This record gives sequence, C-alpha cells and structure tokens, in this order.
Amino acid sequence: MVEQDYTFIGDNLVGGNTTNQSHTGSGDIVGGDKYEYIVRGIKSGDLMMVAATIMQDVCYRDPNKAHEKLNVLNGIGALEVEVQLLLKALKIKVELENRSDLPSKSDLLTLLKSDGLPNNICDVVTSILIDLESRSSVDLARKRYADLSFEGVYCKEIFYEFLASEEELKDNYQNAKVYNLSEQELTGLVRGALRVNNFEFAFEIAQCLHEYFCSSNSTALLLYVETCSLCSSNQQLHYISFNNKKKSDVDRLTNQLISDISDKKDSRHIAALANLLNLTNFSDKRLFDLGTSYLDSIKKITPECSERIELLAGGTVGSKGKIDLANSFLNLEQFESLDIALNNNEIKVSDLRRWLEHGGEVRTDNDYMSSFGNLYLNAWGCSLDNDEIQRLNRKADDFLDLYEEKILQFNPHIIVRLCIKFIDLKLPLQAVKYLEPFVSNEVWVSPVLYCYLDALFASEKFDLLLSKVSHLSPADKTPDIYLREARVYERLSDYPSSIASTRASIEIEPDIPYAWQLLLHVSRENGANQEQLEDIVREIPAVIFSSYDDSSVPLVGEIATYVDVNFADKVLVDWFAQSPDKSATALTQIHFNSLDNNPDATVNPYKPLYCCDGVRYSDGFETFSRLLVRDVAADHPILLDIESPLGKKLSVMQVGETLDNLKLLERLSPFVAAFRHAADIRHKGNDGTDVFKMFTLPSNEKDFFPYFEKILRYFSPEESRSNEALNNPNLSLMMRAHYTDRGNPLRGAIVNLHSNDATQNMKLFNKGEEHFERVIVDVYTAVYLSMMGFIPSVIDLNCEIVLCRNTKRALEKWLEDISKDDFMLMGVSEQGLHKTTSDSFQKEFHFLIEGIKSLLEISKVESLKPSDTPEFLIKIRDVVDETVFSTFQLSFANEIPLLCIDHLMAELVYESGLSVVNMTSIVQSSINSLSLKDRKKSIECNLYLGTPCAIFYNDIITLSRSSELDDTHLVSKFLDKYSDQIIQTGSPLEFLARIAKNVVVVDFLDGEILQGGATNPKYYGHGVQVFNSCCRLAMNTHIGHTSEQRLAVLIYGIIYLSNSSQELFKLISHLANEFAKGHFLDIEACYRELQSCFDSGGG
Repeated sequence: MVEQDYTFIGDNLVGGNTTNQSHTGSGDIVGGDKYEYIVRGIKSGDLMMVAATIMQDVCYRDPNKAHEKLNVLNGIGALEVEVQLLLKALKIKVELENRSDLPSKSDLLTLLKSDGLPNNICDVVTSILIDLESRSSVDLARKRYADLSFEGVYCKEIFYEFLASEEELKDNYQNAKVYNLSEQELTGLVRGALRVNNFEFAFEIAQCLHEYFCSSNSTALLLYVETCSLCSSNQQLHYISFNNKKKSDVDRLTNQLISDISDKKDSRHIAALANLLNLTNFSDKRLFDLGTSYLDSIKKITPECSERIELLAGGTVGSKGKIDLANSFLNLEQFESLDIALNNNEIKVSDLRRWLEHGGEVRTDNDYMSSFGNLYLNAWGCSLDNDEIQRLNRKADDFLDLYEEKILQFNPHIIVRLCIKFIDLKLPLQAVKYLEPFVSNEVWVSPVLYCYLDALFASEKFDLLLSKVSHLSPADKTPDIYLREARVYERLSDYPSSIASTRASIEIEPDIPYAWQLLLHVSRENGANQEQLEDIVREIPAVIFSSYDDSSVPLVGEIATYVDVNFADKVLVDWFAQSPDKSATALTQIHFNSLDNNPDATVNPYKPLYCCDGVRYSDGFETFSRLLVRDVAADHPILLDIESPLGKKLSVMQVGETLDNLKLLERLSPFVAAFRHAADIRHKGNDGTDVFKMFTLPSNEKDFFPYFEKILRYFSPEESRSNEALNNPNLSLMMRAHYTDRGNPLRGAIVNLHSNDATQNMKLFNKGEEHFERVIVDVYTAVYLSMMGFIPSVIDLNCEIVLCRNTKRALEKWLEDISKDDFMLMGVSEQGLHKTTSDSFQKEFHFLIEGIKSLLEISKVESLKPSDTPEFLIKIRDVVDETVFSTFQLSFANEIPLLCIDHLMAELVYESGLSVVNMTSIVQSSINSLSLKDRKKSIECNLYLGTPCAIFYNDIITLSRSSELDDTHLVSKFLDKYSDQIIQTGSPLEFLARIAKNVVVVDFLDGEILQGGATNPKYYGHGVQVFNSCCRLAMNTHIGHTSEQRLAVLIYGIIYLSNSSQELFKLISHLANEFAKGHFLDIEACYRELQSCFDSGGG
C-alpha cells in the first residue's frame, strides 16, 4: 500500500559527513616535513602540487585528508602573503560544503589580482571563487565564468557541477573527445548531470570517468550514480517486479556497497545505501542491517528513509498505540500500522473480525486505496465459512472491475500478502488475477513469482506454471522453484522429471524436509522397491530428524507408512522426549496412520538417543508415571532425567523391587511409554478442534455394548445425512456424497446410489456424444455401471475406458479393504448395534464387486497432459471428491469424453464446453444387449433403490408370467412406482390386462389361490396384489366415464386374453368382485358394463 519512496541524493549534499580515510597515489600524506619544505623553499606559484592534492581530496569527498594537509601547512611560520592567501582559499574550498554561512571572497579577489600569478593557480582560485558565488548568485557566477580569459580544468569542473544547463552539459561532453577530458572535467560533468536529474547521462559519464581515471572516487561515484539511475528508471515499478537484468544489477550494486562500506565511510555510500533501501523496499536483510548500523548518517540525508527503518526494525514501532479499533474508520497511516501489527501478531484476527462486523472500514482520499484497504482487511478477517469466502470473492471481483488499471500502483508486497490469504481461503484464481500484472517472462525469483506459482498450482494451471518456470535459467532456480516444478510433474505423473527436479532442489539445499518427502513419494510412485526407498532415507541429513519441527512431520509420516516404521518411531519418541506437548499429536497420528505397516516383531531395532524407558512407581504415598530421558531438558512433568538421583534409582530397579521407599510397579519400552503419554496429552489438551478422543471401557462387561453403542452414535454420520439441504432436487449426487461421506468416495457412491432419498431426483444425461472411441469414468459412474450389471455391455461397446489415477487407487483400495479378514462395518440404528463382516458384505454386493473388478481389468490409466484447468472446475473443486475433480480435469486436459451418472454435473460440464457422453444412449445400448436375466439387476435397482435406467414394458409383462415370487414382486413395485406413466401411455388397459391375466394364470396353475386366495396361509404369491394394482390403475385412466365402466373394460380384456377354463373365469370373477366391494363400487353397474363389453366385443 505504501508507495515506494525513491531517494535521489546528490553526493555533493553529504560532504559534511567526514571520516578518516586512507588513499594511495599522489594524495598520500607522507608527513608534515614534505609540505614545510615546499612552502619554505618556494613561492605560491610553485604550490600547485599541494593545491592539486587538496583539490583532489575535495573532489574525492575526503575533507579530513584535506584538513590534515592544510593544518600542517598553516602551522609553518613566516609564510609569504600570497602563500597565506592561497591556503585561505583552499580552506574556503574545503569548508564550503559544511558551512551554513558563506565566507568573504575578499582574500580570493586579492589573490587573483596578484602580479605574476600562474594560470594553474589562478584556475584553482577562480574555481573556488565561482563555487562561492554560485551559492549566492548563479548569474554572477556564470558571468565570471564567461569572462574568463583562460580555460582551466578546475573552473570547468565547477561550471559543469553548479552552473551548466543540461543542454550545455551535453554539448560540452558530446563535442569533446572523451579521452582528452580531464578527471576534474568528467567529475564535474557527472555531478552536473546529477544536478539536472539526468541520471542516465550521469551514469554514462561516470562509466567513462571510471574507465579513464579509475580511483576510489570513480568507484564510489559510479556506485551512487547507478543507484540513482535505477531508482529514476523504475519509479513506477517495484523491486520484486524487476526483470532478471535489473535484479542482477541491484544484487551487484548491493554486493559492491557491502564490500566498500565495510572499510570506508564515504557519504556517497550512505546515499547509495538509502537509494538501494528504497529501491528494494527495505526487503533485503543485508541492506536493512546496514541501514540500522548507519541510521544516524541516513537520517542526515533522508529522514524519511531512517523513519522507515525505525518503523520496520523489530516490529516494535508503537503500532498498537497508533491503532484504535474503537474508532470506526482508519486513515491510510493507521491502515499501514494495522497491517504491520497483523503481520507481527500484535493484534488478534478475532479483534479485527469484530471491528469489521461493527462497520469498521478504511477511508482515504482515494477511493481505490480505500476499497483495496477494506478488501485486504476483509481477507485477513475472513473465516473458513463458505458464505464468507464467497462474499470475499465477490468483493475481489468488484475491485478489479473498478480499479484494474490501478493495481500496479500498489506495493507488490501487500498484493502478495493479500494473495496468500486468497490461496489459504481456496480462492487461487483471484490470486492469479491480482498477481498477473506484476509478472513478466523475465521476472526474477521474487516473492511475487513464488506466490504466483503457488496460485497457478492451486488453480491447476500447470501449462502456464511450467511456461513461467521455463524462462528461468538453472542458475536462477532456487530450491523452492525446483520443488514447485517437481510438484507439477508429480501431478502430471511424469515421475522421472519430478525426481530430477526434487534432486536438483536437494543438491542446492539438502535440509528441506518437504523435498525428501516428495522424493520418497514420487520414487514410490515411479516403482522404487523397498531397498531403494530405504537408501533414500539414509541420505536424509540427520539434522532434519534431530528435533521436532512441523515441516518434518509429513516426512516422518511418509517413512512410517511406506518405508520403515521402526525408524519413524525412533524419531518420534526422541522428539517427544525433547518436546512432549509439541510432538504429542504427531506421534499419535503417525502411529495410527501406519498401523497397517507395523511389523509383527515387537522389538524396535533402533535405539532412541534421548527417550528411555517408561516407569510407573510408588513412593509409598502416590503412584507416578514418568518417562526417563537423557541429554535433554526434563522440564515437563512427565519427563525424568535419567541422571537425576531419582532417575538413577529407577533406571536400575526391577519391576516389583523396592528401594528407599520406592517401588517399581511397571517398566515400559520407550515406544510404548511415549505413545501412552502422548495420547494422554493429546486427549486432555483437546480444545474441541481435534478429532482425537480416548475412551475408557467400563469394568463391567455387561455395560460394554451399551457403551460402545454410545461411542458409535457419537461419531455417527447420520446427522449429516439428515440435513434438510440434502433434499434440494438441484443438489448433485456428487456434491451430496461429498458432504455425507467426505474423503470416502466409494462409500459415498454406494450409500447414495442405494438410497431413494438421493436417487429420487436423478436422471440420465440425454445430451452429448453418442459416437466415441474412448470414455473416462468417475467413481460414481463406475459404481453405477457395476451395481446395475452394465459393465459387460459397456465392454462390448469396443471403446477404451479410461480412469484417472485417483479413481483407480480408490477402487483398488476399496477392494483391498473389503477383502481383509478383519474387515467389519459397524453401525447403530434404532434397533441398536449392527455389524457387517467381509463375507456378508461380499455376498450382498457381489454384482458391484465383480463389476468393479472387471472395470479395473479392462480400463486404462492416463497421465494428465500439461494444461490450464478451466475456472469452473477450480470453483467446484471443494464441493466434490478429489477423484471426481481429477476425472473432470483429465477429461478436459486429454480431451476424453466424460461418462457421468450425475446428470447435473454432466450438464454443468457439457455447458462449459467439455465433451460429455450421452448417458441415456449408453444405458439404452447396455440394456438392449443384455438378456432379461441380466437386465433384472438393473430393474431391481431402479424399483427398489431409485437408480435411473429404462425398464421395458415387455420385460414387466414377461416377469408377470414368472412363478418366482421375486419377479411378481418386481411387477407389483413397477405398477406402484410408475402408475402415472402407465396411465399416460397409449393403451394402458391393454398393458394392465396382460399383466393381470398373467399373474392370475400363474396363481391359478399354482393352485393355492383356489384354496382361499389371500386368506390361505399357504398362499405366498403377490398375484392378488398385482391384480388389485391393475384394477386401481384402470379406474384412474381416461377411458370411459365411470370407475365401473373402466374396471369392466379391464376385466373383459383379462377374460379375453385367457383361455376358456371355467375355473379361471370364476377366479377372475371372484377377484374382480372382491376388488369392487373393497372399493365401494356398484357391483350391478360393473356387471352391466361388463356385459356391454361382451355385447360390443370390447368396445
């Protein structure tokens, strides 16, 4: 927010900052005798060598050396008047820079009027006079210079430095042969160009000066001039937006300044330091440290720069005193102080949030700055609530809509901080948009680039990310750049490239834990065996494991889960011995996550460095549990130094042994003891944000199951399933399942596709491609196709089926889990506890399991091609499972048509321009290719679970002829579920008559219905139920005018379709009569209408 303060300081303004300084060459101070001899032996005209050296000291901005020489000379007695006047003139020159009042020029004029004064001495004295007059009257000084009868280098130097216009400077420089110009002339030209603020011109001349007269003066002047030139040419461009060339120049100047300023104290170095501090926005620690060291010197030159250093130094800048959140409004200065306070943790985010909720806002003279300030503070105060995040997203869009052209006017550092908040809040697309104006293809590896690459990665814009990184040379790539590159290659499944980039990072900086974790993960994905992974672990520097750090936890987790759990346990218990509270969560979490990898052996071959045995002992009054440790500070209540008096006793005692009133009750291995203490710390320290909880089983066995039921209810997800928001018909299946079973897509798919609540609004997507060579399938579609029995027919379509890597892993992991001997699902319902074992689960879901196995056998996994993921996919990423997002992403990147059971998601993807397969067409083709026996599974799923698929009327008619009770029940379910659709068909009564006739015939042939019908205990059929359903539906058709007439038409159709068996006619008549009476129909009217049908032949 703070606009960059570029400081352009003329080096002539800092001449008063005197310091002792040694020079070599003609300016050396050999001793007072040298000058005494010269002055005593010759007259003023022969003092040119002395005058030249003093004038050089002044030119080189070394007044101390000049004063030293003058003091020696002035200490000599009996000097000639002309000599005395010359020394006075030189003294005026030396002191002119530091005097606030101007000295008299009488002595100078007197000396110039002396007869026989040599031209070179006259040049020196006249230059001093012109210098003096220029400070009070430029016109007088210019007139004197114009009237000169000679051209001396010292007068030219003064003219160029103080009087010449920019045009005169250029003319004199460009019209001269540069190699013929003296050092004084070139120096004057440089300083004159600085005076007229033509820094590029000054830099050009300074380079010539340094080339032809290389000295400490030319070096310091060139350094200072180049910093001015850089500041001048980059007033609208921030340091971290520089290209590589400019950044290299700044680095070179910084290194030179650090080297030169260390043994000298040239005021021009202080000015250059101030310029570089402003140029780098005080972000270079080396320069900032120099700034604090030379703070008083900087204050004399530029108070603003010194104030900024004081403000940023240590964070203790009194920002709390400046910020009063009791006020509703903050001005720009207060906003800046609040920003510093927030970044230094001096103000709680909760306090900021309350201030914002009560109407707090930033108000400045510029609307765009006020708007940005409010956006920035809202980002700081935004919680993880989705509604809040979306409001912030809209504010970010609104700001860019109004002030996009102003974005470059902001300090990129505050833009970076804002964008880090965007990324943390899962709004990476906003971060990309806000950072893009600051990033060019030639940008150096700055905080802007780091943040921009992070935003691109979070936005899945891999193609653009790799493009930006490709512009960096290997020398410019930092370990963090290589790691960002490696992450992209890992996402693209280009594991060799990912390994190479990770190795490159490690070669530069081997102590980054994440680099080793990534290397292990990618190597494992690339097919590395156990021995190769162990070799990598042995490469890891020991310092990474030496003490607890949050950044090392994922690495140890990777090792525990996939490489060497024993080594990981050793590291964890040593961490725990050093920092129990910090490492308790890591120890317990990694232990539980790696349980499947724990070896059968109970003895860990690794010996901890710091963690010793756990002991439980009594002192006769109380019982204690402690962990013995060595070589660490035992400052936690559970720790006991093994070298302490008590520790020494307990370390040698046997269980049950008593020594000095101490009794050792239990001794545990370091690994068991540390885990128990860690679990206890984590449990007791849970503030409600940790999912970890310990339970103590009741001592009475009969209370075990009620207690366990209580635990299951505590963790039951049923509450999430009962959320009213899930009843929204516009909520997609994938979003619903992600909410109810987050992190478990297979369970989410199975549970929701077996729930009428979830399937009641599902449809089959009926747009998109009907001809394709390959399709990509997500987890939900895989489950649907498998449970419906469609996998064989999909295979017969002769198209390639593609899975993303995440989907394949999820399917394989599910199959692996349900096949384990110890697999068990437990739940709690109104009836109490219930469990499902592996065998029972596999029997119940046999169709599903076999379908998924077949799908895995014939499917292909493709790697993601580099591309920039569409924005709409990024926006839905958090509301769907990772497998779904990866599937959609692969569909887009690799141009594979998507086959999706979620019609709402399919519609979204289709409308966004991605290729989608017509699901209706696929299902129809599958059904047509299956026999009725195979189609029955899809019919069952549709009727009982609500999963969408087409059901043929002919299949229902065929099933109605079956003597299987399940088939008859399917017919009954079909009539109940699709009654409205049946009525709307062209010939509903004909269809109903066929079904009713078939079920009656089946029951008639069975015979039990003739022995009392539904009242016969031996009758288990659903024929009567189906017959009655047909009658009810017939009464609701639009045929005829009365219910009796419609029923009569149906009964006539049933009799017409039946054979001439009198017994069958009687049964049909009986069933119709019972239905009519049960529905309060006019029996006589029914018979009349039926007779009318016979008379008219059904008409």
